[in-house]
Amino acid sequence: MRAEYEIYEQSLPWILEAGEMIKNRIQGHTEIKQKSSHSDVVTEVDREIESFLVSKISEHYPEHNIVGEENVGNHASSSPYMWIIDPIDGTSNFINRKKDFAISVAFCERDRGIFGIIYDVMAGKLYRAHQGSGAFLNDVALNTAGKDGLLENELMAINAPWGSMEEMKRWEHFFKLGTQVRGVRNYGATTMELSDLATGVLGGYVQYYVNSWDYAAGRVILEELGYVFSDLDGNAIDRVYCGGILAASEPLHQQIVQSLKKSLSEA
Repeated sequence: MRAEYEIYEQSLPWILEAGEMIKNRIQGHTEIKQKSSHSDVVTEVDREIESFLVSKISEHYPEHNIVGEENVGNHASSSPYMWIIDPIDGTSNFINRKKDFAISVAFCERDRGIFGIIYDVMAGKLYRAHQGSGAFLNDVALNTAGKDGLLENELMAINAPWGSMEEMKRWEHFFKLGTQVRGVRNYGATTMELSDLATGVLGGYVQYYVNSWDYAAGRVILEELGYVFSDLDGNAIDRVYCGGILAASEPLHQQIVQSLKKSLSEA
């Protein structure tokens, strides 16, 4: 366990250095390429940051598995250890807003989340947690998840796809959930929404589809605080699961699952 904590401490300066690299590049010209669509894009900065982090990991832990969004240096081995990296979560925010994006790094042993780090670069907010050691925003300890709460009193991040009316109709249960809460907030970055859940600003997070690198670090932080992560049916998920996810405190998690199931049964 001590060795794992040392890896955690060692990685923090890497992520802060990566943040400085982004700050130095954010106002300059950046090459932008489309991936699956005009709204799914990657910049040369994404690749540079991932390459930097991969180089640090590979230098010190060449046997470790690496899963990065941009596949700059993804590596598979027999090691039980795995890094899950999103160099810039919220790339569109990085391009258009110059804020509300984050570096996300998680470290796991098989299906055990060891530590998670989210760095909101432009706000200077470093969210971090090591399993069993608490979760922090910079140097301030975060509070554990509440033991009570009602949907009607909460703000929630609810993410459904924008598309044709037929496609949006498939996610009517998400929109019905939105009518049961105090308000819905969308930030364009999973890390931003999970960070607000960790600080209690949001009461829950529901996403129709997400990749493991988007939520892996936030999941470790939130689970350290007692939040529940699952698929949309309330089932357990592994560390590299991709699909619909739900995160909330235990009582709110149960209410959200029930709401989604009830809406689907009535459809």
